[in-house]
Amino acid sequence: MTDMEEKILSEEQRRILKQALWDLNLTPEEFLAIIEGKSTRKWPERAFCVARLLESVNWFKIVKILDPRVLCEVWEEARRYVRFKEIKEGMDFACRILQ
Repeated sequence: MTDMEEKILSEEQRRILKQALWDLNLTPEEFLAIIEGKSTRKWPERAFCVARLLESVNWFKIVKILDPRVLCEVWEEARRYVRFKEIKEGMDFACRILQ
C-alpha cells in the first residue's frame, strides 16, 4: 500500500484514532498506515506512532481497529517513547503472550 492508498475506516474508528492526533498533521488513515508499516513517511516514525496510540487510546478501543500483534512487531523500538510504566508493563506482557 502506498501513501495514496488508504484503508477505509468507519466513523467510530476515525474518532478513536483522532484521539492520538491532537498535535500531528495526519489523517486517521495516514496514522494507521504508519502503524501498520504501510507508509513511506520518515516522520512521524512507526515506533513513535505506536507509542502515541498506546498513550492516547484505551486498549480495548485499539484492538477494535488493529491486531495487537501489529503493535508487538515494533514494540521494542516503540517502548522508548512510552512515558508510563503501566503501559510498558502491559505491552511487555501482551507481546510475551502473543508470541
